[in-house]
Amino acid sequence: MITIRLQVGPLATNAYLLRDDDSRAGAVIDPGGEGDRIVERCRTEGLQPRLIINTHGHIDHIGANAALKEAFPRAALCISAADAGRLANAAEDLSALFGGSAGVPAADRLLEDGEELRFGSIVLTVLATPGHTPGGVCLLAGSEAPPQLFCGDLVFRGGVGRTDLPGGSWAQLAASIRRKVLTLSDETVLWPGHGEETTVGEERLHNPYLQTDDLPEP
Repeated sequence: MITIRLQVGPLATNAYLLRDDDSRAGAVIDPGGEGDRIVERCRTEGLQPRLIINTHGHIDHIGANAALKEAFPRAALCISAADAGRLANAAEDLSALFGGSAGVPAADRLLEDGEELRFGSIVLTVLATPGHTPGGVCLLAGSEAPPQLFCGDLVFRGGVGRTDLPGGSWAQLAASIRRKVLTLSDETVLWPGHGEETTVGEERLHNPYLQTDDLPEP
Protein backbone atom coordinates (compact mmCIF):
# COMPACT_ATOMS: atom_id res chain seq x y z
CA MET A 1 0.00 0.00 0.00
CA ILE A 2 1.27 3.44 -0.94
CA THR A 3 0.44 6.22 1.55
CA ILE A 4 0.60 9.87 0.50
CA ARG A 5 0.06 12.60 3.10
CA LEU A 6 -1.10 16.07 2.05
CA GLN A 7 -1.52 18.88 4.56
CA VAL A 8 -4.60 20.85 3.51
CA GLY A 9 -6.69 23.76 4.70
CA PRO A 10 -6.12 26.45 7.32
CA LEU A 11 -5.63 23.92 10.12
CA ALA A 12 -3.07 21.84 8.20
CA THR A 13 -5.22 18.74 8.27
CA ASN A 14 -3.61 15.54 7.03
CA ALA A 15 -5.47 14.17 4.03
CA TYR A 16 -4.29 10.67 3.18
CA LEU A 17 -4.28 9.13 -0.27
CA LEU A 18 -3.94 5.34 -0.19
CA ARG A 19 -3.23 3.27 -3.29
CA ASP A 20 -3.09 -0.42 -4.05
CA ASP A 21 -0.16 -0.58 -6.45
CA ASP A 22 -1.43 -3.58 -8.40
CA SER A 23 -4.92 -2.34 -9.22
CA ARG A 24 -4.39 1.42 -8.72
CA ALA A 25 -7.61 1.40 -6.69
CA GLY A 26 -7.43 3.79 -3.80
CA ALA A 27 -9.04 5.59 -0.90
CA VAL A 28 -8.93 9.18 0.32
CA ILE A 29 -9.11 9.70 4.08
CA ASP A 30 -10.14 13.08 5.54
CA PRO A 31 -10.17 15.41 2.51
CA GLY A 32 -10.42 18.50 4.68
CA GLY A 33 -9.83 21.19 2.08
CA GLU A 34 -8.07 22.17 -1.14
CA GLY A 35 -10.16 19.74 -3.12
CA ASP A 36 -8.62 20.67 -6.47
CA ARG A 37 -5.17 19.87 -5.11
CA ILE A 38 -6.27 16.48 -3.78
CA VAL A 39 -8.02 15.59 -7.04
CA GLU A 40 -4.98 16.60 -9.08
CA ARG A 41 -2.66 14.53 -6.88
CA CYS A 42 -4.93 11.50 -7.26
CA ARG A 43 -4.72 11.86 -11.01
CA THR A 44 -0.97 12.46 -11.00
CA GLU A 45 -0.49 9.29 -8.95
CA GLY A 46 -2.83 7.27 -11.14
CA LEU A 47 -4.98 6.66 -8.09
CA GLN A 48 -8.62 5.71 -8.69
CA PRO A 49 -10.55 6.43 -5.46
CA ARG A 50 -13.13 3.82 -4.53
CA LEU A 51 -13.69 5.27 -1.07
CA ILE A 52 -13.78 8.74 0.48
CA ILE A 53 -13.59 8.23 4.24
CA ASN A 54 -14.14 10.77 7.01
CA THR A 55 -12.76 9.78 10.41
CA HIS A 56 -15.21 12.28 11.92
CA GLY A 57 -17.51 15.09 10.92
CA HIS A 58 -15.57 18.31 11.56
CA ILE A 59 -15.19 20.75 8.68
CA ASP A 60 -11.40 20.46 8.59
CA HIS A 61 -11.83 16.77 7.76
CA ILE A 62 -14.82 16.93 5.41
CA GLY A 63 -14.35 20.25 3.62
CA ALA A 64 -13.35 18.77 0.25
CA ASN A 65 -15.90 15.94 0.21
CA ALA A 66 -17.94 17.68 -2.47
CA ALA A 67 -14.94 18.23 -4.73
CA LEU A 68 -13.91 14.58 -4.41
CA LYS A 69 -17.44 13.32 -5.11
CA GLU A 70 -17.72 15.56 -8.16
CA ALA A 71 -14.42 14.34 -9.56
CA PHE A 72 -14.94 10.67 -8.61
CA PRO A 73 -18.74 10.13 -8.46
CA ARG A 74 -18.41 6.36 -8.10
CA ALA A 75 -16.36 6.66 -4.92
CA ALA A 76 -18.44 5.90 -1.83
CA LEU A 77 -18.47 8.65 0.81
CA CYS A 78 -18.14 6.93 4.19
CA ILE A 79 -18.63 8.18 7.75
CA SER A 80 -20.03 6.69 10.94
CA ALA A 81 -23.76 6.87 11.58
CA ALA A 82 -23.16 8.88 14.75
CA ASP A 83 -21.33 11.64 12.83
CA ALA A 84 -23.27 11.51 9.55
CA GLY A 85 -25.61 14.30 10.65
CA ARG A 86 -22.68 16.68 10.94
CA LEU A 87 -22.27 16.63 7.16
CA ALA A 88 -25.27 18.94 6.80
CA ASN A 89 -25.09 20.93 10.03
CA ALA A 90 -22.92 24.05 10.13
CA ALA A 91 -23.00 24.18 13.93
CA GLU A 92 -22.01 20.56 14.46
CA ASP A 93 -19.37 20.37 11.73
CA LEU A 94 -17.91 23.65 13.13
CA SER A 95 -17.97 25.40 9.74
CA ALA A 96 -20.06 28.18 11.32
CA LEU A 97 -17.07 29.06 13.50
CA PHE A 98 -15.08 29.86 10.36
CA GLY A 99 -17.83 31.92 8.74
CA GLY A 100 -18.80 29.12 6.38
CA SER A 101 -21.76 26.83 6.07
CA ALA A 102 -22.46 23.14 5.77
CA GLY A 103 -23.52 21.61 2.49
CA VAL A 104 -21.25 18.66 1.84
CA PRO A 105 -22.84 15.60 0.21
CA ALA A 106 -24.69 13.04 2.28
CA ALA A 107 -22.91 9.81 3.11
CA ASP A 108 -23.17 6.83 0.79
CA ARG A 109 -22.13 4.35 3.47
CA LEU A 110 -22.46 4.46 7.25
CA LEU A 111 -19.57 2.80 9.01
CA GLU A 112 -19.86 0.32 11.86
CA ASP A 113 -17.27 -0.93 14.30
CA GLY A 114 -15.40 -3.94 12.96
CA GLU A 115 -16.52 -3.75 9.34
CA GLU A 116 -14.01 -4.00 6.52
CA LEU A 117 -13.48 -1.54 3.71
CA ARG A 118 -11.75 -2.91 0.61
CA PHE A 119 -10.07 -1.35 -2.40
CA GLY A 120 -7.95 -3.56 -4.59
CA SER A 121 -6.12 -5.96 -2.28
CA ILE A 122 -6.13 -3.50 0.65
CA VAL A 123 -8.41 -4.00 3.64
CA LEU A 124 -9.13 -1.30 6.22
CA THR A 125 -10.88 -2.34 9.41
CA VAL A 126 -13.14 0.27 10.98
CA LEU A 127 -12.55 0.86 14.70
CA ALA A 128 -15.17 2.92 16.52
CA THR A 129 -13.27 5.44 18.64
CA PRO A 130 -15.63 8.04 20.12
CA GLY A 131 -14.34 10.87 22.27
CA HIS A 132 -13.30 13.74 20.01
CA THR A 133 -16.74 13.35 18.45
CA PRO A 134 -19.42 10.75 19.23
CA GLY A 135 -18.85 8.99 15.92
CA GLY A 136 -15.10 9.15 15.50
CA VAL A 137 -13.46 6.17 13.83
CA CYS A 138 -9.96 4.93 13.12
CA LEU A 139 -8.98 2.79 10.14
CA LEU A 140 -6.57 -0.11 10.61
CA ALA A 141 -4.57 -1.60 7.77
CA GLY A 142 -3.64 -4.59 9.88
CA SER A 143 -2.12 -6.74 7.15
CA GLU A 144 0.52 -4.16 6.26
CA ALA A 145 4.05 -4.59 7.60
CA PRO A 146 4.16 -2.73 9.90
CA PRO A 147 0.43 -2.25 10.57
CA GLN A 148 -0.94 1.22 9.86
CA LEU A 149 -3.62 3.07 11.84
CA PHE A 150 -5.25 6.21 10.46
CA CYS A 151 -6.43 7.73 13.70
CA GLY A 152 -8.02 11.08 12.87
CA ASP A 153 -8.09 13.40 15.87
CA LEU A 154 -8.02 10.64 18.49
CA VAL A 155 -4.31 10.70 19.27
CA PHE A 156 -1.33 12.69 17.96
CA ARG A 157 2.42 12.63 18.38
CA GLY A 158 2.69 13.75 22.01
CA GLY A 159 -0.97 14.66 22.34
CA VAL A 160 -4.61 13.65 22.08
CA GLY A 161 -7.73 15.10 20.51
CA ARG A 162 -9.77 17.90 22.04
CA THR A 163 -12.85 16.95 24.04
CA ASP A 164 -14.17 20.47 24.72
CA LEU A 165 -16.08 20.72 21.41
CA PRO A 166 -19.75 19.71 21.03
CA GLY A 167 -20.13 15.98 21.61
CA GLY A 168 -16.63 15.53 23.00
CA SER A 169 -15.96 13.31 26.00
CA TRP A 170 -12.67 12.70 27.81
CA ALA A 171 -13.96 9.45 29.30
CA GLN A 172 -14.83 8.13 25.85
CA LEU A 173 -11.60 9.39 24.28
CA ALA A 174 -9.49 7.76 27.00
CA ALA A 175 -11.38 4.48 26.68
CA SER A 176 -10.98 4.54 22.89
CA ILE A 177 -7.23 5.03 23.16
CA ARG A 178 -6.87 2.32 25.78
CA ARG A 179 -9.04 -0.23 23.99
CA LYS A 180 -8.33 0.43 20.32
CA VAL A 181 -4.83 1.96 20.17
CA LEU A 182 -2.79 0.71 23.11
CA THR A 183 -3.83 -2.88 22.38
CA LEU A 184 -2.00 -2.69 19.02
CA SER A 185 1.62 -3.71 18.56
CA ASP A 186 4.29 -1.14 19.35
CA GLU A 187 5.47 -0.98 15.74
CA THR A 188 2.02 0.04 14.48
CA VAL A 189 2.35 3.34 12.64
CA LEU A 190 -0.10 6.06 13.70
CA TRP A 191 -1.15 8.51 11.00
CA PRO A 192 -2.96 11.34 12.83
CA GLY A 193 -5.30 14.03 11.56
CA HIS A 194 -2.71 16.74 12.25
CA GLY A 195 1.07 16.65 12.63
CA GLU A 196 3.65 13.98 11.95
CA GLU A 197 3.23 10.23 12.09
CA THR A 198 4.39 8.26 15.10
CA THR A 199 4.07 4.72 16.48
CA VAL A 200 2.09 3.08 19.23
CA GLY A 201 5.34 2.28 21.04
CA GLU A 202 6.54 5.88 20.95
CA GLU A 203 3.26 7.20 22.30
CA ARG A 204 3.02 4.49 24.93
CA LEU A 205 6.38 5.62 26.29
CA HIS A 206 6.42 9.37 25.68
CA ASN A 207 2.90 10.77 25.27
CA PRO A 208 2.14 12.51 28.60
CA TYR A 209 -1.61 12.12 28.10
CA LEU A 210 -1.24 8.35 28.07
CA GLN A 211 0.62 8.24 31.40
CA THR A 212 -2.48 8.99 33.44
CA ASP A 213 -4.61 6.70 35.55
CA ASP A 214 -7.64 8.31 33.91
CA LEU A 215 -7.21 5.93 30.97
CA PRO A 216 -9.61 3.10 31.92
CA GLU A 217 -8.69 -0.49 31.40
CA PRO A 218 -10.35 -2.36 28.49
